[in-house]
Amino acid sequence: MDADGVLGLSAGMWTALAAWLAVVVGIAALVYAWRQYQRGRRQSEELMAPNVAMFMEPAANDWHLIELVVKNFGRTPAYNIRFDFAHPPTVAKYENVYDDRYVDIAPLNLPAEIPYLAPGQEWRIVWDSALDRRELGEAIASRFDGAVTYYDQQGHTKKKGSRHRYRSTAVLDWSTLHPVERLELLTTHDLARQEKQKLELLRHLLTYYHYAANESREDVLRQEINRVRSSVDELRDRYRTETEGSQRKPRNGAVPGRPVDIDAEFEEAHTQILKTNTARHRIA
Repeated sequence: MDADGVLGLSAGMWTALAAWLAVVVGIAALVYAWRQYQRGRRQSEELMAPNVAMFMEPAANDWHLIELVVKNFGRTPAYNIRFDFAHPPTVAKYENVYDDRYVDIAPLNLPAEIPYLAPGQEWRIVWDSALDRRELGEAIASRFDGAVTYYDQQGHTKKKGSRHRYRSTAVLDWSTLHPVERLELLTTHDLARQEKQKLELLRHLLTYYHYAANESREDVLRQEINRVRSSVDELRDRYRTETEGSQRKPRNGAVPGRPVDIDAEFEEAHTQILKTNTARHRIA
């Protein structure tokens, strides 16, 4: 075979190899693009999927009450949320206290299922009191390992495999909360600040009364009285609503304090104001 034949054969082989190489590169590019597409799709599904978490935190209105919270932090609703505990959370039956201060331990009354949680929506239940639980000590468990299972769609869908199941684990441990002694100290500081605010409120009320009582025109006085009465009624309604919402049954045989008759107190204060104004008019 001469040199021209060898060169011609070599050129053909190189052309074939180049063609096959282009095919391989094209297939590799398609595979890479497909994998990138699948990866982006999975990431998008994860971002848009519901994200339900379970945790415990102190109640907003009563610092020693601890609530169990289940919240959906995702961007889509969560359906059929169920609790999964190897050992369910427990609480003492404080209404059944024996002579030796022994109490029965029972599972926390959790629902079998939470049907629906919208994005940002939460479900919560009062679990127990940190004060009462401290008195029980090691007689009651403090750590509970569990999880919540949920779905991204409700019930059975027509599309097979379109309903996904998720599971979020959680560790509920009372020892991770602030010590009760620290919470009591914070509460004492809060009470001191509240008393200071009450004194400031009283000072402004006395200042208002001082200037309003100097008025001698009956129509202006009646207008001021009606304004004060409207404010009192609004405050009384708000106080009654908050009181009814935060009432809690006393535990461990504690005797509740004497109930405050807020209506009687407001009426008495209002009567005193009217008597004072009437006396000032008579003197004038």
